[in-house]
Formats: sequence, C-alpha cells, structure tokens
Amino acid sequence: MNILFRNIVRAVIVHDNKMLIAQMKGAHSFLPGGGVEPGEGAKNALARELYEELGVECQIGRFLGVVETHRTDELGRLHHEVSHLFVASSDHLQSHNAPNSVEAHLEFYWIEFSTDSIKRNNVLPTVLQEHIVSLKTANRSEWITTFEL
Repeated sequence: MNILFRNIVRAVIVHDNKMLIAQMKGAHSFLPGGGVEPGEGAKNALARELYEELGVECQIGRFLGVVETHRTDELGRLHHEVSHLFVASSDHLQSHNAPNSVEAHLEFYWIEFSTDSIKRNNVLPTVLQEHIVSLKTANRSEWITTFEL
C-alpha cells in the first residue's frame, strides 16, 4: 500500500475569544502551521511555519496534544498525519484585524472560539473540532486519533 506520512505542527492562536484560522483559498480551513522538516524540532518548525505564513514572529507556548488522522484517497493511497498542537501568540495578531498571508495560496480569518463556531467553519481535521476548546482550556494534553486500537 502506498502511504503518505506527514508530521505536522499546528497553532491554536486565540485573542479576545477569537481563534485564528487559515484557509487554503477556495478550499478547506485549518489551524495555522505546517510540516516539520527532518531534523527540526516541533516548536522550531511551528515558529518557522507561522513566520512563513504570517510574516510575524510568534511565541510558541504550551503543548496541547497530538491529533493522528488517516484517510484513503481516490487512488487508494493512505494519508497518515500526526499533528502536534501548541498554543501560540504574537503581539502582531489581534482579533480586530485579519492578518495578511505571506503565502499567496492562504488567507486568514478570525472565528469565535467555541466548538459550535469551529464546526460551522468546518475546521479540519474533523476529529479535532470537538476537542480544540477543551484542549486549550484544560491543564492537560491529549492524544486524539482516528485509528482504532
């Protein structure tokens, strides 16, 4: 079986009870972040990805957990992704102003920091929608997976 594996870092950026969302233009919405390069630490990768996407330095905070997902595409390839979630912030990111993207294929917007809003905006991966708020507000990290034990 052809397996495509991605090690990803994602940021939960909240300001004034609004959460920053990235959107691939004309496509899906997701938490800002991206791929971890071989030999790169997760926090360093997230700081780099946020700078590449937003053009501002971000502080990477508390580790929230891991979301492991899989799906099979129309060609029968298995997509296996492991996303590491962190709280992030920047003085340059405030909810009254949607930041411009440095990358032409992305745009950013703020949504209410609530499970209902996250679901309404279909923030991917879907399995994460029920957990983002509790991961951010709880004092623990969690492993969330679509793989069955």
